[in-house]
Parts: sequence; C-alpha cells; structure tokens
Amino acid sequence: MKRPKSSGGPESGTERPISVDEAREKVIDILSESFAQDLVSVEEFERRVTLAQQAGTMPELGSAIEGLRAGAPGPEAARGDELATLPRIAADLPMGRIRPTDRAVAIFGETKRSGAWIPARRNTVVAVMGSMALDLREALLGPGETVFSVTAVMGSVEVIAPPGLHIECSGSAILGSFEHKATRSVLASGDMPMVRIDGFSVLSSVEIEYRYPGESRRDARRRRRREKRERRRLRRRNR
Repeated sequence: MKRPKSSGGPESGTERPISVDEAREKVIDILSESFAQDLVSVEEFERRVTLAQQAGTMPELGSAIEGLRAGAPGPEAARGDELATLPRIAADLPMGRIRPTDRAVAIFGETKRSGAWIPARRNTVVAVMGSMALDLREALLGPGETVFSVTAVMGSVEVIAPPGLHIECSGSAILGSFEHKATRSVLASGDMPMVRIDGFSVLSSVEIEYRYPGESRRDARRRRRREKRERRRLRRRNR
C-alpha cells in the first residue's frame, strides 16, 4: 500500500529524519516503561535517564538503554522507531500445526480459552446470553493472520492480548459496544503473527484489552497510571 504524499513543501513524500531531541523523548519513554515493570532499580533508572538527558548524539542515546533486561525495549529504539519500544512477537508454531478453522460457543453459559492453547487460522466465536473469554497472552500463534469472527447477542466477549501483538478490529455494535483501544504495537510483517477481529454485537459487549501474562485488570490499570505519572514527571524534569 503506497504512502499518501504530503501536500506541503518540496520534500513532500519523503520521510523526515528523527532529531536527537525526539529520539531522547522516546528513549525516556522506554526507560519509564522498564521502570514501571520493575526491570530496573531506582538508581539504575536515574542513571540511565541522566545519560539520556545529557546525550548529544544517537550513539550516546543508545548507551542509555544498552543492556536492558529481557522484556524491556531494545536499543534499536534509539534510532527513532516507536514500534521498537515493544517486544517483537514471533510465531510459536509452523503453519502445518495450525488448524484451518475452529468454533467456540457460549449459550446461556461461559466459555474460556486460556493458557498455551492454539487458535485456528479462522475462529468463529458465538456468545448468546453467555460470556466468552479469549486469553491470547500465552496462546501459541502461527505465522501470519489469525482471524476471530465474533457474534455476540445479549452476551459478552472479552479478548486479552499481550502488549506488542498487532490487532486489527472492524467490529460493529447495535445497542451495545465493540471496543478496541488501540495501543502502539509491532506491525506484523513476514511470518510475524497478527490478529484480526471482526463481527458484531447486539445488546452485548465485545472488549479487547492488553495485559501482560499474570496481570489482572486492576494491575494493568495501576501499571498504566504509574507509567503515565512517570512519563509526566520525566517530561517536566526534562524541560
């Protein structure tokens, strides 16, 4: 898909290189997220932030996030790629291990998929006066696109995804809700997995949210508030 050209200036259609100041802000965001996840100590966090604030070149910015522990953003983010602040999710299984279709139904009851389960390439999800929970945080995904076609009638469907998994949503609602609060995610390319969710809800709710494995809804809210406060504090400090 071609990128639409800008209408302004002689450099229209070309990508502006990121400045050191813009990269510095992204690096500080990375450090804030790592600190919020308890991946670095307070002392280490302060040391790295000081390095980022004093950096005048891209290599110096890279040294501020060099060697972060697993689960933290990688040093490639210092080059200005926003999507590099999230872990890249690779396919867990080859194409031959993935079933072509599957169905999950909840009628006057509750159905849940969680743990190390294997979604099919195309999944039909039906909740009629029942509840459906699809937890993708530890699911084994195949390469490419995994599709969930959702039908909810006077019921509820909850989809929990790990941060970084690319999700596209095109659902509709009639006297209900079909909610997907998009976050930064790694755009799927090549054999990287992605999830597409479509369908409709009638007098129902379909909700898609991002949480880390083992993280409750309350824990996720606290983590996001903590990260937001820390980012605000660092921006004020950096002015």
